[in-house]
Amino acid sequence: MDNSNDNNTSAPNRKRKRGKSVLRNARKYLKKGVCGRGRQLETDTYQYLVRILEVYKEGFPSDEEKSIFVNNVFQESEDNEVLYSSNQLGSRVIQMLLPHANDEALERCIKAFLSDLRPICSDRFASHVLQTLFELLCKKTFQPDIDEDFKNRCVDYTLQVSRFLLNNLEDFASDTYGCHIIRTVFKSLANLPSDKEKNVTVEENNVIEIPEKYVQIMKEYAQRLIIWPQFVNLPYSELTSGLLQVLLKALQKIDKKQLDAYIKKLINESFGGVTEDDDTNKNQENKLPDVFMSKPALMLLEVVLEVASPKRYTQIYANYFLNNLVNLAVTRNTNFCVQKLVQHCKEKTEFEAIFDELDDHFKEILGAEHTGVILSLGQACKRLTAKQGSFVQNLMKSFNCYEPEEHQNSIVMCACRFVYYEELSQQTAVDLQKGKLNLHGTLIIQLMLEFNKPIKIVNSILSIDTVELKNLFSNSMGSHIIDSYMKSQFVGEKSREKLIRKLQGTYQDLASTKYGSRSFEAIWNAANLKNKMNIMTELSHKDAAWSNSEFGRIIASKINLSMYKKSVERWKDSLNAVSKKKALFSDILGENVK
Repeated sequence: MDNSNDNNTSAPNRKRKRGKSVLRNARKYLKKGVCGRGRQLETDTYQYLVRILEVYKEGFPSDEEKSIFVNNVFQESEDNEVLYSSNQLGSRVIQMLLPHANDEALERCIKAFLSDLRPICSDRFASHVLQTLFELLCKKTFQPDIDEDFKNRCVDYTLQVSRFLLNNLEDFASDTYGCHIIRTVFKSLANLPSDKEKNVTVEENNVIEIPEKYVQIMKEYAQRLIIWPQFVNLPYSELTSGLLQVLLKALQKIDKKQLDAYIKKLINESFGGVTEDDDTNKNQENKLPDVFMSKPALMLLEVVLEVASPKRYTQIYANYFLNNLVNLAVTRNTNFCVQKLVQHCKEKTEFEAIFDELDDHFKEILGAEHTGVILSLGQACKRLTAKQGSFVQNLMKSFNCYEPEEHQNSIVMCACRFVYYEELSQQTAVDLQKGKLNLHGTLIIQLMLEFNKPIKIVNSILSIDTVELKNLFSNSMGSHIIDSYMKSQFVGEKSREKLIRKLQGTYQDLASTKYGSRSFEAIWNAANLKNKMNIMTELSHKDAAWSNSEFGRIIASKINLSMYKKSVERWKDSLNAVSKKKALFSDILGENVK
């Protein structure tokens, strides 16, 4: 087993590279005398756009200067908005500037686009600008603190574009660019979080009321689509599957009755029965339904599981997953569906049936490196308070550390490193602090610490060599394990104290590193006064070795090391005052909750 399926590439790095490549390519085209792709621009105009991109990438001293720059660009572009948007570079520049444009500039742009919508909706570059523009204008209609007249005009613009696309739904649903605009319409009208708003919760978005005009037009879209003769085939095309996915999420907010009608129709007509002659299934004991043979249909099925009512969820489980779970869990393309099924299971008895079907197959699933399936099972065990003991036992068996009993103490390191018990002894020289651990493995350990009876995991952690334990808690992933250990209501006070005492002698090392300092804080916040005194005794000895490091200085400030060195009594009084203050606020918050 290895951790090859984990991807640590950071999104910010990818974005920076893409931004640089756009500018680099624009300059390259300019040197060749080619003014980008799409509609051809005059060389001077293309040069002007390149310069705008360069200035924007350099940044601005203030938001005010950025705003002045952006609005000047839109003034210079007046009457040419569609032309520029139909060019690859122009489309990129306008999309980049639109979120910072004033209301006047936004209105000029949408009026220019409304004058000739049809070709724009199918244009490979201008269509992206229309998406951004529509999203911005629609968002403004949900904002309470903008000019009422402008807001009403934004509603009109939003409805004009929505109505045009609805009237031409058959044409644009199968058009690559038009279909994406319709998806943006669905997201915007239903006020669903955009791709850039990953941290916005469904609850936060549901607080905002959807205008009746938006509700009505969304219902019209839904009514039109569901009666299409070709509806049965829509899940199997990448374009129309994506369209249905967004529509179902919008209907979840706007019209649950219509949502149920869609799910019923998909189950009865689209997702199909069993495929008898597919090559994928030749060696499988159980043939799989058609829906599992198509990636677009699979992605739609995942969304259906998210939004389905309990009744429909049970129907989907019985029709497509029952007696197929093992095959689906070990197959690359379908294991994500199993994860969704488990994540959205709300009935304890239903989950127990799912778990029992996968019970003896943890090792196969982990062997296929589908660790997400095991993680989702663990999350459901915690959420529904079910099958927790069986989960821990099965995980130990999977890593060959269940029998003999003394091998059970190796479960934490086996899961974190994602290796069998036999391989663990061969990795003693691996630097845990800097080494790459398995993300899902460390998350599963955190989950099991929050089970009702986490004693086996607690014993496993306490049995780890002190230096190795320090290195584990100094690892970017391993540092989160200590959070669960210290905060879990099911880890006893004595077990917490044992770990604090076990780590004595390592606190200077922990406090001086980036992730070790995170672990140190978790320990410090859970420690009682006696343990804190012991920790301070250790830290104050030759403190310059750790407290002058980047992260050591932060920890030294938080634990008030300078006061401790001057007067231990004053430091104690200060600590007691903070504890009383926290207790007071805790009581007040508790009363408010009641």
